[in-house]
Amino acid sequence: MYSTRTAKKIVFVRGESKERNMFPREAQVVVIGGGVLGTSAALHLAKAGVKNIVLVDRGPLASGTTPFAAGQVGYLSNTPDGVPFLTYCIEFFENFEKETGYPIDFRQNGSLRIALQEQHVANVESYRKTVKKLGDYAELIAPAQAKELAPTLELDSAEAILHLPREGFLKPRAVAAGYASGARDLGVDIQIHTHVTGIGAEDGRVRSVETNRGAIETEWVVLAAGAWTRQFAQIFPIEVKSIPVRHQAFVTAPLSEVSLSQPIVRVVDSQIYMRPELGGGLLVGGYGFRPTSFDMDEYPPDFEIAALEPDRIYYERLRAAAESVFPCLKSASIIQERRGLPTVTPDAFPIVDESSSMKGMVVVTGCQVGGIARSPAVGRIVTDIIKGERTLEHPADLSLERFGDEYNSDASLRSRVEHVDGHLYWGVQ
Repeated sequence: MYSTRTAKKIVFVRGESKERNMFPREAQVVVIGGGVLGTSAALHLAKAGVKNIVLVDRGPLASGTTPFAAGQVGYLSNTPDGVPFLTYCIEFFENFEKETGYPIDFRQNGSLRIALQEQHVANVESYRKTVKKLGDYAELIAPAQAKELAPTLELDSAEAILHLPREGFLKPRAVAAGYASGARDLGVDIQIHTHVTGIGAEDGRVRSVETNRGAIETEWVVLAAGAWTRQFAQIFPIEVKSIPVRHQAFVTAPLSEVSLSQPIVRVVDSQIYMRPELGGGLLVGGYGFRPTSFDMDEYPPDFEIAALEPDRIYYERLRAAAESVFPCLKSASIIQERRGLPTVTPDAFPIVDESSSMKGMVVVTGCQVGGIARSPAVGRIVTDIIKGERTLEHPADLSLERFGDEYNSDASLRSRVEHVDGHLYWGVQ
């Protein structure tokens, strides 16, 4: 990467333009990233009347971490401050076809949030109170009732089991496809297999996005590049305190005991989750099993998330923890391993903010292993920023600069995000 400088203009370039025909030359907004956060932003901007939007992605849409997600949708907060945010997200998925023009298979099987030890009862109770304030059903049930809902679940006892019928799951790739298709129908120009090679700036404001197919002059850039967001932002430099951290899950072969209508099961103590997979098996994932952060500068430009190396010890520990409550897993065959690089911030809240040092640059990162569930509200907040409005209340400070002078070194930031207590964002999965 090199830079060419004039007195007022800076253009950072990584490669030369090759294909220029039939490629947009200007836009009001360029969205970088075709995962659920980028496609949601494009859709929400178009629905709000913003014209001349271009979305670019270096591969096919939803080809990063998105397709490897669990796709679970639930209550994203256990505090009253998060109610508008979480309500918007759940209602969006319940009305996905109306919002996008495309149907989606949102399976609202509900969920069970389980605390095996007394120390985690407060977590369960806080969710119960928040959900009740929404007017939604949320009741504590006995282990026998939980067994009726999830036949493969085996519990001798539990301190608290909360039944939340409104939660559910869906196919992550289908969500991004629905957002993108709805955005396209509203006039968004989607350019795949387009590598962003640099970003042009002048007088402290973005002016263009440079690609291998030519430059696009623009007033706004929405940077939603997943695991690579921090690397792009550092060009200016904008310090983004969010790091990709490996998250893993596995899917079993069909199990006769599994019902496709059974709820998601979350065990707060061990931070594991299980849900039925559409083929008849179980999808199992969890937090806290040897979390490892990654520096994307150590990987070649053409690196794909699908090539991410597995952590076998992680999988062994995850399976052992899951078998303690789902004994059927002891004899189950694993037919798929999933792993992705969701981005994590030090406080487990997303970053959705315009840079104060580079106007027109909106940074979207920190999905916290829950980008699918958060994506509707994130797209709405991006739209508010670009239109200069505030139509949706945030559950927390989502600004770029909220961490101040903390975690200024790469080592301290990576250490923090690797050890963020999963209970902070446990409502996401």
